[in-house]
Amino acid sequence: MDASPTIDVVSVDDIVHLRMAVLRNGTPSQDPRYPEDDLPDSVHLALRLDGEIVGTSTWLDRPWPHEPLAPATQLRGMAIASHLQSRGLGELLLRAGIERAADKHHHYVWARARDTALRFYERNGFAVVGEAFTDEATGMSHHLVVTSLS
Repeated sequence: MDASPTIDVVSVDDIVHLRMAVLRNGTPSQDPRYPEDDLPDSVHLALRLDGEIVGTSTWLDRPWPHEPLAPATQLRGMAIASHLQSRGLGELLLRAGIERAADKHHHYVWARARDTALRFYERNGFAVVGEAFTDEATGMSHHLVVTSLS
């Protein structure tokens, strides 16, 4: 990586191409959108290198299912361009979203993580919770992951 990455808030239309390329590649789903994408509390972050969006994540105010009364943020649609994975960009993007959740005084950040990404989340302070389940859109095995901010 030659350029310094930048992270900013974008519209969902700016990131669906990357979601499709990374998160829907090889899956039965051809729809990279989530029902919550256009809700007022949805925040779509883009990580850019030389102006090009190469990473994305979506952040929603959603209760952690195991403690529904505590304020929490759900992470959805985390994706880094395939040719740039394992270079620390995902961690930068994850930290930016976690900082936003902490600024809101949320107690948890959680996600429905693909099993292939569990080590990434564990390296970044998340715990794997519960049994595996199959995501309907992708047909892939997932687990809930969570980190406490309090």
